[in-house]
Amino acid sequence: MPMKRFTAMISLFLLSFVAASGCSATKDLTKKVLPTSVAKKFITNEADLKKRIMTFPFIDKADVGPELTKKLSNEFYDHLRSSPNLLLYNPPDGVFSIQAMESPQYGVVTSNKLVDIAEDMGMNALIIGVLNPVEIAVHKTGIWPFDDWKKFYTVSVAVNVIHTASKTLVYTDVALKEYHKSLEESDQLDQEAYIKEITLEALPDLISDLGTTLDFVVSDTPWTGRILAVDGDSIMINAGKEVGLQDNAVFKVFSLGESITSGTGRTIHLLGETIGEIKVTSAMEKHSLAEPLTGGPFKTKQFIRLAE
Repeated sequence: MPMKRFTAMISLFLLSFVAASGCSATKDLTKKVLPTSVAKKFITNEADLKKRIMTFPFIDKADVGPELTKKLSNEFYDHLRSSPNLLLYNPPDGVFSIQAMESPQYGVVTSNKLVDIAEDMGMNALIIGVLNPVEIAVHKTGIWPFDDWKKFYTVSVAVNVIHTASKTLVYTDVALKEYHKSLEESDQLDQEAYIKEITLEALPDLISDLGTTLDFVVSDTPWTGRILAVDGDSIMINAGKEVGLQDNAVFKVFSLGESITSGTGRTIHLLGETIGEIKVTSAMEKHSLAEPLTGGPFKTKQFIRLAE
């Protein structure tokens, strides 16, 4: 049975931060916001810095148990860790739990604390995943007089990418696999055993599929960081040798743009206008020092992006 996948881009921060190859609808979750031809304009094929990614264990809403959830989470981590474009980090012990998520069904982070911790650690993005409960529905298939009623079982996994600089959900992906039985066959099944069987069969492939897509999406999203401190002409930024930065690299600096108040009361600043450029004078492991090149004034928390 074919694997289906639905992806969607969230438009709120798309023009400033998101680069992906397309978008399509997901049932009861997200909807198409821009055509592929427009979204492709934001893809960058230029060499970029590595992205620091913080991932969390999958939230087990499918009731597969802690042992399998841990195994699947580790397989997902290993896939992302193998990417030459990503640096994978685990959250500090004790900062993540289902209680920290107000609406965990689709992996949407609503906890300000998690986003703040990730940003303080220099992360570019958070990735949250959910093993969803198997959905069951009955539909008529075929055309009369050959139509028939069947029961469909849908196994799915959802992942979301939250951009830490913008505090914004920028990408949603749901991978799913459908199984179906005639109503007569279904009535003869041990439903609980069958659901467990198809769940165990589908999840590893779905998670591998998601890992491949997220590697592409996150890798192709322009690296965006911040100015951490300014002391005269000495500017500290949150990028260093760890992400591939070298001396003499040039960054464009952007002002804090329009502010939006989220549903949780957080103020979100969009990417503003270009106000100048800075050049790296001393690249350290996780941070670097830079000096003004053009424009200004330069202030803490302003966004930075590698100049083309």
